[in-house]
Amino acid sequence: MAELELPEPFEDLAPYLDWALEPERALTEKKAAASMDEIRAFYDAMISRIDEILDYLEPYFGRDMPAPAYRLYLMSLTLVDLSTLVEFYKRRESIKACDPLRFIPQQ
Repeated sequence: MAELELPEPFEDLAPYLDWALEPERALTEKKAAASMDEIRAFYDAMISRIDEILDYLEPYFGRDMPAPAYRLYLMSLTLVDLSTLVEFYKRRESIKACDPLRFIPQQ
């Protein structure tokens, strides 16, 4: 039997699995390439379920998570990252900021 991509109660969020990203650079690139409509669709799907998601993930905090739960966790982190963009700026572009892709992570 194949492993679920997301925990069973959250399988309806599978269309947004491409937002379950790490490291931070992958998320920055995805955010830069996505339209505001795509960002808003992800945000709306996740924010409506965030309390349920956090309740589900709580027993795993500080412990190893099964892969489906970890993907859901990454999606919740992406929601946090995108929330300011959706709730405050209401657009992807910024008038007085440099291109986020100019920042290169140092290892």
